[in-house]
Amino acid sequence: MGGQRPTEGPFPLDRRKEVWNNGAGMLPFYSIREDPMPWTPPVLKTERLSLAGPDDAVQPVFVSDGRDAAAQALPGLPSNWKIYLKESEEPIGTIGYIGWDRETRLAEVGFILMNIHTGRGYMTEACRAVVDFGFEGMGLAIVEAKSLPNNIGSIRVLEKVGMKREARIQGRLSSKGPLVDLDLFRIKKEAWSSGRSFR
Repeated sequence: MGGQRPTEGPFPLDRRKEVWNNGAGMLPFYSIREDPMPWTPPVLKTERLSLAGPDDAVQPVFVSDGRDAAAQALPGLPSNWKIYLKESEEPIGTIGYIGWDRETRLAEVGFILMNIHTGRGYMTEACRAVVDFGFEGMGLAIVEAKSLPNNIGSIRVLEKVGMKREARIQGRLSSKGPLVDLDLFRIKKEAWSSGRSFR
């Protein structure tokens, strides 16, 4: 992957202002993660991918005992998942929840994938797993994401996991950057649970 730059997902990630450091330059991004106490989410596996939390597990850790994160009284947001190819164990990107309103049970997902791995359906696969964990493991009612209107790749991922464009809003791509147009996508748990073709 040397020399490859990460490509931006629907909205940038990580409160520590780290994206993917392989020695290459980073694309600018804006972190909205303010939670002071992250927790370690479970490893998620798909047909081709393994999604894992940080190597140095942050306490507390999500326990797969039938209770969601709220019932386990886990504070803040889950740490981001790194995305690995199962076959080669190669890391190819990162995905996670970057905002969570517990009163409305709404959370926002964001992701970043290395350019060399785009166009192969990897992010759609990873996003499905993370959205499913959001509904089943975090007790969410709605999952949303934001994308630049011209970010066709990210928009396709969001549409493939069943999200619908609901509005065009204004936001910033860097903490001091200008306001730009962003498309807001959402999916409700009822739509996700209905098992439609996007699953």
